[in-house]
Amino acid sequence: MSGNDMKLQSLETMARWIFAVVLLTSLTACGDKAPSPPQSPGVQQVQAAVATGLPTIAEFGASMCASCIEMKQVLANVADRTKGRANVLIVDISKDWAVAQKYGIQVMPTQVFFAADGHELKRHIGKMTEAEVVDGLGLGDVKK
Repeated sequence: MSGNDMKLQSLETMARWIFAVVLLTSLTACGDKAPSPPQSPGVQQVQAAVATGLPTIAEFGASMCASCIEMKQVLANVADRTKGRANVLIVDISKDWAVAQKYGIQVMPTQVFFAADGHELKRHIGKMTEAEVVDGLGLGDVKK
């Protein structure tokens, strides 16, 4: 065997070893689950509210949105009227973009209504009256 043949054989052997190491590393990595990144505060807030077993409205907006600012008072009044019977959340997506992505929010304000069992009932974009919000929560006539 000539010197060139030995070098070629040596390179082929090295290439096989590299291939084997890369393959084993890839297979091992496939079996491992990488830790999930922590969820955003907004996602945690919505999931915690929905898990309570109460109907929930989550409004996704921002502090610089005029309609969102108007809705804050409406939602505060609804929260007072439905205390203990529903969850009313205001989520500022300008501070937590991950929650907007998770819930597919594209326009502000967007209200998402969840049933007591946690499934999404409906969505609304724009301003709402107190009566519309209470109706969306499915609570019937809630006195002031």
